[in-house]
Amino acid sequence: MQHFTADALILRSIERGEHDRLITVLTADFGRFYAIVKGAGSIHRREVAATEPYTWSNIEFYEKNGVKWVKNATSRESFAGLRYDMDKLFLAAYVAEVASELSDEREPAGEILPLTLNTLHALANTEGENARIKAAFELRAACVAGFAPDLSHCHDCHAPVAGDGYLDVMNGAFVCAGCLSKRTALVPLPEIDDLGERTLLCPLSAGGAAAISFVATASPKRIFAFRITDARVQEEFSRAAEAYLLHHLERSFVSLENYKKLEALIPKKEGI
Repeated sequence: MQHFTADALILRSIERGEHDRLITVLTADFGRFYAIVKGAGSIHRREVAATEPYTWSNIEFYEKNGVKWVKNATSRESFAGLRYDMDKLFLAAYVAEVASELSDEREPAGEILPLTLNTLHALANTEGENARIKAAFELRAACVAGFAPDLSHCHDCHAPVAGDGYLDVMNGAFVCAGCLSKRTALVPLPEIDDLGERTLLCPLSAGGAAAISFVATASPKRIFAFRITDARVQEEFSRAAEAYLLHHLERSFVSLENYKKLEALIPKKEGI
């Protein structure tokens, strides 16, 4: 029987039978894996709180016959601000699902673990910034997955970004409005090219491009160290970041759809 201890982020927790709980955890050294919390149905078990979703805990595991079990667990950070806001809780589920997608078992978590922790911390401790935090996480997650965009200049004319244009999602590039007009004047832009790649262009101002460039190149601790005061720029940033992540990962997320359904039912709180 093998024992080991690790700091772990609980990505997901589901009941397993009447008394046990199956958790998905993400650790720095061991990556993402599953473990069973025995007797989690008992309200007296100390480990229950430490194995709730979106909790950062120190956990002692033991492995028997290829199955990992939780022996002891102590919560280090519960991100309490998530627990009393349905918007934040649903958004945390999306963040966790993306983190699960971008991690593997027996592979070090790399940047995705600190990115996820910093995102949960920002959500839990910031009011009225859900859209900005979500977009920053999505854009940086795409970079972690190997799809960092280059928006330092126009892809076609190489001029610095100074005005309105478009994010060419599939190529990770900025195309200024003038160059796109020249493209479409010569040949109408096809939705799908000869290689089967879908063309996706997101409107983007210089401010939106600057936000994307900052998040893509900032040090891990400074990813959220920026503000957007213009509602139009925030809208562009939000739409571009989500489209960029989903198209490069080539999948959708149930948790994102649930978040959007919730958003449709409640009044907007962030003015965008």
